[in-house]
Amino acid sequence: MKNRRGVAIVVVLFFAFSIAIILFFMASSNTNLAYQNKQTLYQMQAYYLAHSGMQHAKLQLRMLPKETYEFFAKSGTGNPYADIDSTNYPPTAMGVFSKNNAGYDLFKPNKAPDEKFPYGGRYFVEKLELLGSHDRMKMVQDGYRVVVKASVDGGRGKTFEEEINEELIVSRFTGGIK
Repeated sequence: MKNRRGVAIVVVLFFAFSIAIILFFMASSNTNLAYQNKQTLYQMQAYYLAHSGMQHAKLQLRMLPKETYEFFAKSGTGNPYADIDSTNYPPTAMGVFSKNNAGYDLFKPNKAPDEKFPYGGRYFVEKLELLGSHDRMKMVQDGYRVVVKASVDGGRGKTFEEEINEELIVSRFTGGIK
């Protein structure tokens, strides 16, 4: 009878230890999963922010094809689209994390005011170059390479970056006048 009492204590301690180990691994697994989800979220934000910048550059290139070509035709150096920078447009600017945004919370009342933005990010056109121009017709076609970079501030000194590099052909009507 005395041996059975000792076995019961050992069995209970074994099961308690087993459950503690299972709970520990479940908690650490959940923590790792939350960290990976946050990393994926920031990387996706950088990806879509870069695509937004590319759309902005394409819009300006298609709206101002003659002006862009003339910039390069006059031996223009640098980036004619240096003004395509999300920090230049306050309604869409996503300023860096700051202390006044630290209390931002979508799930608590009055913690998500519309004038504040919880994420920091930026897109800009890093490079725009004229690859070539086919100008033997009334409709001229210019080839460009556009490089757009985006970065998202993940807080605690971590930034996530994305770069998009596209080659485009833009048509402009000259009416035969060069």
